[in-house]
Amino acid sequence: MLKASVTWSRGVLPCLLAVAGAACTAVTDAGGELGADQVGTEENAVVGDQCPAPNGGISWNDRYRFMYGVNYAWNQFGGDFGGISRWSVRGVAAEQATHAAKLADMRAHGANVIRWWVFPEFRGEGVRFDSSETPLGLGGTAVQDLQEALELAERQDVYLMLCLFSFDNFRPSHDTSGIHIPGLAPIVRNTSKLDSLIANVVRPLARAAEGSPYKHRLVAWDVINEPEWAISGRNPYGDEAYTPTSGLDAVSHADMERFVSRTTDALKAESSALVTVGGAAAKWAKAWSRVDIDFYQFHIYDWVNEWWPYYLSPEELGVTDKPIVMGEFPIGSLSGVSYQQLAESFYENGYAGAMGWDYGTATGAQLDQMRDFASRHACETDYSAGYGEIGGGGTTAGSGTSTGSGSSSTGGGTCSDTAPSSQYTCAQQASWGKCNESWMQGFCSRTCGRC
Repeated sequence: MLKASVTWSRGVLPCLLAVAGAACTAVTDAGGELGADQVGTEENAVVGDQCPAPNGGISWNDRYRFMYGVNYAWNQFGGDFGGISRWSVRGVAAEQATHAAKLADMRAHGANVIRWWVFPEFRGEGVRFDSSETPLGLGGTAVQDLQEALELAERQDVYLMLCLFSFDNFRPSHDTSGIHIPGLAPIVRNTSKLDSLIANVVRPLARAAEGSPYKHRLVAWDVINEPEWAISGRNPYGDEAYTPTSGLDAVSHADMERFVSRTTDALKAESSALVTVGGAAAKWAKAWSRVDIDFYQFHIYDWVNEWWPYYLSPEELGVTDKPIVMGEFPIGSLSGVSYQQLAESFYENGYAGAMGWDYGTATGAQLDQMRDFASRHACETDYSAGYGEIGGGGTTAGSGTSTGSGSSSTGGGTCSDTAPSSQYTCAQQASWGKCNESWMQGFCSRTCGRC
């Protein structure tokens, strides 16, 4: 597998990744056609991608896709990775059937990437502390739960974005129902304690993921969910001042930036997965512009939409240096804006992905809306689809090829009936009028009448 990367090249990238022989309409800034000498090494390496996202998307497993999915976000808040034995809360490994069924249902409703929270609060046993609340290491069943989550992702043919921390961690240290819950703020402010968190928790967790035979299912780490709610004072990069949530032990931007940067560096040193930050809103679009993350992530709800509406492109938000994934938006709708309008707008306006909030509270009808969008963009939203030999009769099995449920992703012969992904059958693709799409060439030959 090539090293994971993100390319931000709207308009040009799909041309570079087009199937050999297909028409290419992208042009250079000077107005001329792209020459062979202008295609970089990485673009040449991934030229087999038969259905790249229209605006570049996020690259993983040599596929450029619109990162489409849903927030899980947890089965048991703070307990999925490590467990909470005092409350009889068991981690992923002990609840395999529960998580397998939920991941399968998300996949069946079109989700390809699942955003899943790890330590949103230190109420669980996943992190061990000494009496001074210095992190000592991973505890409970954290490593076992991580490994099981990755294996379940393989079996259900989904990819994970694991969100390490949240603004919730910034509540002051307190006791709840017999459990002491350390706060993250004192750790962030204290260099020695932050060193311990990075060395004893972040790095070992990342190494455990990298050591898994299913590491290709971890597409990204999300350092922290909506850290802006735990910051006070001015923003140094031109955004509006922070308005911290009441009851949190807020830190300065400098302290939070150091925490995010050091965590990012540690994750990249130990893991091949991408790294992002779950930014609360476009209100603070530049907050993490000086941190070495791979793509931005913004969240949008009605209060955000009033000032930074959903239809604004990344350029109109003033963000052009990295792609943006809408990591949270209402899975029902914004006021007066349906799920389909939101998803299609993000897809067409240059965003690199969209993930609704959230699976746990979604109705059946809302999940069906999620599936309907995926069915219209079946290959461009699926990291397991559309990559292989140019003009071949099937896809080449790679590190991201599913070995779980669904039809085989390999096939041979000019009259094979192999679907471009395990999510949808050839009959479904034909019923949706997809037979003549460029990314369907070489797939579903019998069903589409090309034998």
